Amino acid sequence: MTKTTKTTACLLVLLFIAGTAVAQTFSLGVGAQYWNGRDLDEFDGNGMWGGNLILRFSPVKYLGIDLRAGASGVWDGESYRIDGQKYKTDVIFSCLPFEAGLLLLLPVNDRVTFYGGPGVGYYHYDLDIKTSSKHNHHYHSEHTDHIKLEDDVGWYAVAGMTIKVSHHFSVFGEARYTASETKLKHDKSDKIDCSGAGGQVGFMFDF
Repeated sequence: MTKTTKTTACLLVLLFIAGTAVAQTFSLGVGAQYWNGRDLDEFDGNGMWGGNLILRFSPVKYLGIDLRAGASGVWDGESYRIDGQKYKTDVIFSCLPFEAGLLLLLPVNDRVTFYGGPGVGYYHYDLDIKTSSKHNHHYHSEHTDHIKLEDDVGWYAVAGMTIKVSHHFSVFGEARYTASETKLKHDKSDKIDCSGAGGQVGFMFDF
């Protein structure tokens, strides 16, 4: 674990402790997310789909602290024949983000609140290449290559809106930009830039 990684992990823990200690309100959210990475245009969908778990603390009326963890991924597949044998190759690129951010909360009324702000994140990347062959009309696994990628410390910015449906339940939608990249561990010159815009929708339980 690098010094930067340790520093980011410590920051996430400290924000969690500080948030729970001074929070006036607390929310737990779940969202579905799309992340359009710059160098992911060769995959199906040109970006990653996934989900996030959000812990949101509000120590004062107009300030929020977000802690986010989730998983996003993109898949691409190709079928081909060699010497009459049918093969299929699946390429799966994925990211596990762990993020912390500060939010400016702007309530319009008792139901609607706009929010936005910056954050930092630790991004764990994986790349798997799975090759299968077809025999008697059924695919069976032949080989899986796990390509080691560098993890990254990046940043993000988010802007969104929550709508309170009931006293303890809200829905939200947001747009965001994430700045992050990764490299092959055996060839650090081969960069994969995952920076790009995205969006998320979901719901929150308010306490």
